[in-house]
Amino acid sequence: MDDRKRQIAEAEQRKKEQAAFLDSLLERIGESVLARSDGPPGAAAAEFGEFAAYGRLRGEAAGARDSIRAAEERMRRFGELEEGIEAGERETGVRAGELADAHGRLGTLLLGKAGKPGGGPHDEFLAPFLGQADELASKVVSLEERLSGLEQKEKGNVFAWIGKSAQALVLKSFLGKAQENLDQLRRTVGERFCLRNSGSLFPETAEIDSLCGEIELARSELEAVSRDTAVLRDEKRAISDGFGADGGPARYIQNLKNQISGIQNELRALYRRMGAEAAFPADGGRAKIVASLLGPGDRENIESAVGTSRAIDDCDAAIEKLKAAIAIDDEKAKIEKHRRAIQEKRDRIAQAERNIAELEGSIRDCEASIEKLRELL
Repeated sequence: MDDRKRQIAEAEQRKKEQAAFLDSLLERIGESVLARSDGPPGAAAAEFGEFAAYGRLRGEAAGARDSIRAAEERMRRFGELEEGIEAGERETGVRAGELADAHGRLGTLLLGKAGKPGGGPHDEFLAPFLGQADELASKVVSLEERLSGLEQKEKGNVFAWIGKSAQALVLKSFLGKAQENLDQLRRTVGERFCLRNSGSLFPETAEIDSLCGEIELARSELEAVSRDTAVLRDEKRAISDGFGADGGPARYIQNLKNQISGIQNELRALYRRMGAEAAFPADGGRAKIVASLLGPGDRENIESAVGTSRAIDDCDAAIEKLKAAIAIDDEKAKIEKHRRAIQEKRDRIAQAERNIAELEGSIRDCEASIEKLRELL
């Protein structure tokens, strides 16, 4: 029985392989028939909805592939936009830093000229900032002197060194904050001065004139970079919004690939149906029309398909015979089992009859003994 089961497994594997080969043959034949651009002739075309389905499915697959290519192109452009935006942001940072530096240098220059003997042409503009500038400058100088004096002290013992280090850290923090505030004030002065004098430079001061020109150039370059970056952001947002309704580009493309896979499955089923009609024709007009659409190379595939179909039938027959033989053996085994059970029951019945006979003999012996004992009474 084990040998027959092994033979059944081998036959089923051969059948599976031959069925897959037969499907591939039928698909080739059916595709060849459906690929005939003219389709069935004349009025017979109405009987062949397969050609219309073939054209529809091919069109849907082509459309999905075009959509994938378009989506991949948008993804490529999206990556380019991200790189461009990053570069624009870096450039914006550089230009903004240059503009802030120029504002600071202009503010430093203006504050340095303020309050000189005879007055300066910009003292009126600088008046609101002078007091704060002097205060911050004095504070910076004072903190620098205190920090310098602290660093010149001898270290002393470890506790003095710890105390000195703590004081130095505090002074450095205050100095950094004061210097930052002073630098910000200078930038503010320079920025407001340029806004106040936009389009009207001071020709009597070549240095200020030069700085204002540098600032205007830096501002125009910063604005140009910002505009270009904003355009890139808008395009990126438009692409992102276009994918947003579909769950993102990766999911959108995967959905299209799934759609193509489903279309290909439908096409393969359609090819197999047409291939089966060509390889195993039934009586009727359709069979003749399908035969008229076959090409020279289809005949060999049809012969191979017919032979493979017979081989599958042979496998089925062999499997059925092997299964029948196994079933016969199973029935014989059941019969033998039942016969053994019957014999066991018969043996038990015979033994029971012998036991009954022995018991009946004992009864008779007991009755005879009773009669003898009664005679003595």
